Amino acid sequence: MAAEGGTVEVPKRVEEALFYRLKQHGFKECRAYSDAYAECITGRVLSVAWKCRKEMKALSDCMSAHTSQLEELKARYVAAGSPSKPDWDKLLEGL
Repeated sequence: MAAEGGTVEVPKRVEEALFYRLKQHGFKECRAYSDAYAECITGRVLSVAWKCRKEMKALSDCMSAHTSQLEELKARYVAAGSPSKPDWDKLLEGL
């Protein structure tokens, strides 16, 4: 069901589960950025704030691009019939 503004309504627990899967997918897709950031921060304490800014921004941008797809994922979930055991690979394909 679509609510005002074109958002898809699903129960809160379903939305949380969908967002969790979306985040996990993002972590997988952004692995190179995560590794670059981890390498940059190794051995640093205070200088992380300015020395690793570029790596952190790249990781943040990548994760934001993936996690901003929640409405699309909710629509796919509803279109799939709101299954109790969804095919996550199929739902996340192309996001």
